[in-house]
Amino acid sequence: MPVLGCLPFLNVKPLSYLLENEALPDGWSLRYAPPSELAKLLQAGEICAAPVSSFECLQNPNLKIIPDICIASRGAVKSVLLFSKVPMEKLSSLALDSGSLSGAAMLKIILAESYGATPEFVACEPDIDLMLDKCDAGLLLGNAAMQANARIGSDIHVMDLGEEWLRLTGLPAVFAVWAVTACAPLAELIPILQKSKAAGMRAVREIAEAESNKIGLSFDVCYDYLANVMIYDMRPAELEGLKMFACKAYEHGLLNAPAELLFAESDSAVGERS
Repeated sequence: MPVLGCLPFLNVKPLSYLLENEALPDGWSLRYAPPSELAKLLQAGEICAAPVSSFECLQNPNLKIIPDICIASRGAVKSVLLFSKVPMEKLSSLALDSGSLSGAAMLKIILAESYGATPEFVACEPDIDLMLDKCDAGLLLGNAAMQANARIGSDIHVMDLGEEWLRLTGLPAVFAVWAVTACAPLAELIPILQKSKAAGMRAVREIAEAESNKIGLSFDVCYDYLANVMIYDMRPAELEGLKMFACKAYEHGLLNAPAELLFAESDSAVGERS
């Protein structure tokens, strides 16, 4: 029976709203894991679809993207953040959230192009105190980033990757998409995922109320984040942002070959080869 991956992050809740509220077909199930772990599960064939880092779809030609759905921002994203003890141009070591793929790749591009910085990157658990004890800076994403930002001292420099990406490219930052493998039952799956997103967007207030209690952030912060910060529709601007990400990732040696964006409705590539 189909197993769908899912992320335990606030920003995914509008997409998974119906899936987590008994709307899955009989026999289907959800499996929760961080972005990098979901990517491994997809590769291993243990799940057939998941909301994964967009970078995983760029580096894995066996994955296709569910149309019309993404997790993106145009400007500050508030949940993909770099915390640094020194100015960005002086970074020599940087701890990466071990669950990050898109954030890590995007950060390397931004640091190189906007700050001329090429620090040493170290994998680390998503604990800002541990990260800053080991390195000059640490990258956090999801709930952990928002929680750390709420308590971090004024002596720490904070970079919002969504804001920096918009400044660098003039385009939205697409951090995640729904990806599927060849074994995914697309005729059933695509309508379910699109219906779940539509229901989730209607339930943003309800989601913010429930999640604020779980993750220790105020309702106002959660509601603003879901209603005003997050972008869940893959429109032309988001597609261009994703293409730009693919292009720059290849230019910076983060991809072994130019990426081809494949969408799940057909076998044809969308857009020109990056």
